[in-house]
Parts: sequence; structure tokens; C-alpha cells
Amino acid sequence: MLPQQYGKAVIFCACSLISVTALANSSANPASLIFGVNSDKRVFENTQSLESQIPVKGHLDSSSANIQYAATYHSIVGNYFEAEKLTSGVINPDMLLNDYRLVPALEIIEQKAADTRITMVNEAYHNAKHRALTIALLKPLYEQGYRYLALEALTPQVSVEQQINKHGFTTYEHGIYTMEATYASLIFEAKSLGYEIISYDHDSQQGRAKAAAKHIKEKVFDNNRDAKLLVHLGFSQLDEQNQLASELKQTLKINPLTVDQVRLSEVQSVSGNTPLLLARVASQSQHYSSDPQRFDLSVTWPKTTKINNRPSWLSSTFDLQQQSLGVCKKVFPCYLELSFFVEEGNKLVPIDKITVEKPHDQVYLKHYSTPLTLSSYNAVTGELITQKLLNQKQL
Repeated sequence: MLPQQYGKAVIFCACSLISVTALANSSANPASLIFGVNSDKRVFENTQSLESQIPVKGHLDSSSANIQYAATYHSIVGNYFEAEKLTSGVINPDMLLNDYRLVPALEIIEQKAADTRITMVNEAYHNAKHRALTIALLKPLYEQGYRYLALEALTPQVSVEQQINKHGFTTYEHGIYTMEATYASLIFEAKSLGYEIISYDHDSQQGRAKAAAKHIKEKVFDNNRDAKLLVHLGFSQLDEQNQLASELKQTLKINPLTVDQVRLSEVQSVSGNTPLLLARVASQSQHYSSDPQRFDLSVTWPKTTKINNRPSWLSSTFDLQQQSLGVCKKVFPCYLELSFFVEEGNKLVPIDKITVEKPHDQVYLKHYSTPLTLSSYNAVTGELITQKLLNQKQL
């Protein structure tokens, strides 16, 4: 798996689970922790270990593989604030506010998506907040006729795509970044609306974009020439000059709407919970792109704050409900996982994860009316404390 340059950070693609596993050659490094999350629940212990490996704050090299993997591990186990501290966008949007003003992003993206049949939204792999934008777009784009959701992060096996489209859930075998709870929720929400999930990123770096475009054409547009497709992908694959967006444009003769979330850091000067665009003051119809030749829109977010000890973007994306900490049995720090309750449910990626360090902390978790299992673990030893069934009836 080869790194690719994007902005100032070296980014690692999600092409192959096996290739990344090969890097995980010791239990102490961040890559190893990522691949142990299904069985290793020592989340507090592991995060403390990561802290000792990370350079002094203020001297981080975001191109470091260990920084990338550490941020990804934090994201996967629900330590969203820690993940965002390690890496961020390379352009400060506050510096642009003399010429631009901030406007809500969703309605504008929806309007522009109506003028094309392919909308593409990218993410930084460690930043779960970027998945929240795609979740917010699912329903309005479905109402416009979008019926396919292509996900770069899924592993290439045909069975993975079939399993997800049949059951609507994701397991730890389905991908790397799909092990994060917001990604699991993205898949569940999409299937609940009626989207067909498409896996397309099956090849190595050489010829990757061309092969991916071919897979998308065969799976979607060869069967339905009028299809509308939403693509959620990583980093520079959004590039309309020489990556997947470019290949789709050439292959299908469709000009995609490309929405970048990676280059802009958070806006520090405003509060709020939802994504934003920069509209030029002199022309409200002109919206900022940090590289107009490569993508159409640059999205930023307000500074992430805490609402009931959860990130503000999470609170605005999902219905959160307070849960009793009785499941921790007075054992703290306590690691909680909320999962759909189905057969072999222990293999499913939880839809919410959080570490509660103190007994007086409140905990708010995602609320669904479907049957759920709330599992608690000793976050130091990894031992299971207890499991509690919610919304009793099994799916």
C-alpha cells in the first residue's frame, strides 16, 4: 500500500486490508491496534500507550504513518476529539472571511446534486465527522432519484457487497475504516432508505482509478443508464484531473459534483453543528473551492465542541439518548459498545462506542428503535463486564 501526497499530509489508501495488516508487526504500534479492535477492548490502556508514542504536542508531523494510524485508531474506538487533535486540514477558513461569508452547505449541495447524476464526497479516513455530511445527504438525494451509494472503504470480495445489501449491516471483515461507528451508521441509514451499496475499489495504486471507474460503470450504469450515484471516498480520489472523478467523467461523459472536506480545517470563529460553505461576498452564487480545477466545493465545519460529552456534529447528526452507567458495575474507566442485536451480533461493527472515565460522567448514545445490545468492558483489562438488551425483540 503506497502513500499518496495530498496537501501537506501523506495519506494511506484503503485499497487492501491485507496490505495494511502486513504493517502491523508489533502489538505496540498503532496499526496493530486498529486490527485488534474486534477482540481487544483495552481502549483506555491502548490510548495511553499511543500518547507515549506521539511526539510532543506542537511538533506533530501529520505525514507520519504512526500519526495517521493513531488518529484512525482513536476514531474507530470513538475517541473523536483525540482523533481530530492529531491531524487537520491545511487551510484555515478564518483567513478567507474578508472575501467570503459562511453559509449552510447542505441545501447548496442538494441543489447542485440535482444538476448531475454523480455526486462525490470525500473524507479524511480518521475523521468520522466527514461521514456525517454524507449521512445528511442520503435522504434528500434519494428523493432526487439517487439509488446507489458507492463506498471506497469496502473490501473487494463480492460476498461483502452481497452481505451488506441483504442484511443492511457491516461487520469487522468488511473493511478498515468501516470499523468506525459512524461509518457503520452510514451503511445502515443508506440501506434503511433503499440505497444499493456498491464496492468498487479493488485494485492497487497502479491503475487504481481507471479500474474503479470500470467497476462502477459495470455495476451501476451498464444496468441503468439513467442511474444516479452518490460516492463516498477518501482524500484525493475526488480529484477531477487525474483520479477517480476524472476517470468517471471520461468514461461516462458525466460531470460529477465533487465536494472536498479535507483541505479546510475547522472554522474557529463561529459556533454550530452543521457543515458550511464559503460564499463570495461579491457574488453569493460563487462558492469557494481551494482548487477549482480539481473539485467543485470546499466544505468546512464549525469548531467541534462538546454537547453532553459527545462531539457537537454527532449530536446534530443522530438522535442521542442518555443511558444509565449501571452497566459499568462501578468499574471505571468503562468502555461501551452499542450494537444491533442479530444472530452472531458480536461480529457486527457497533453503531456507537465511547469510553467513560469517571462514574459521575453522563453518557449519551445513539438511539434506534430496533433491537440493540449495550456491552460494557473494563477499559484497562478489556474484560467484559456485562451486556444489556435494549428494545428486546430480536430482528
